[in-house]
Amino acid sequence: MFHFAKKRLLSLAVASVAFSFLLGSSSVYAHDFWVNASAPKKDLVKAEIGYGHDFPNPEPIAEGRVHLFDSLQLIKPDGVLKLKQVGENYAYQEKETLKKGSYIVTGTYLPTFWSKGSDGWAQKSRAQRPDATYCEKVTMFAKTILNVSESTSDEFVTKPIGQELEIVPLVNPAKVKPGEKFPVQILFNGKPLRTAKVSATFGGFSDREYKAFSGRTDLKGYIDIIPLKAGYWYAEVEHKYGYEDKNVCDEVVLISTLTFNIND
Repeated sequence: MFHFAKKRLLSLAVASVAFSFLLGSSSVYAHDFWVNASAPKKDLVKAEIGYGHDFPNPEPIAEGRVHLFDSLQLIKPDGVLKLKQVGENYAYQEKETLKKGSYIVTGTYLPTFWSKGSDGWAQKSRAQRPDATYCEKVTMFAKTILNVSESTSDEFVTKPIGQELEIVPLVNPAKVKPGEKFPVQILFNGKPLRTAKVSATFGGFSDREYKAFSGRTDLKGYIDIIPLKAGYWYAEVEHKYGYEDKNVCDEVVLISTLTFNIND
């Protein structure tokens, strides 16, 4: 029975790799967006914006896009701490004493119009660029689970934090072992998003066109991500809908990511 289950999980992973390859995107938001955070040292909380093609490694953000990102935030049970940008333009930190527990660090790629025309993509709406053949308004949300002093607490990290599109873990991923189910719920404006495609991968897995897991939420927005390997994981969901004024733009695109560690 054990060997059958392992083979079935492997088949699911292989199928998802092929499926993800077929759905490769050529859109402007082809850059992945995620957040890294490390355990505090000497009461210094450090976090990074990941924006590029080499998860989990951050890279300098192009000067023309730095303004698209809000400051990273540390979400605690008793409030929100805005981190300060220090050093590389993707690096943030702040002094804060954190007791043993589980916290959330978030990032936001601010709502941005992107249009495509004969000379490529530009940060403009259709109204600003009459020759545009397509326009999308993109917003991205990212969060990561920060477990301090080996905490595995579910109490805080399993609650929604209010992102417009959000991946909500139903257990602390620190409790999940390779091959086990990691249940999450996808929310859009606080309500379950049904049949949404969710993909996941881990650092060092192939290249960005492939994913280690892919599936769709049920009618209540639930899905079990199956991390087959220990490591640092990245889960992503996307939701699109029509922009209300087609003279301004065609679509609204929302993307949300969750990064988490799976330990042996």
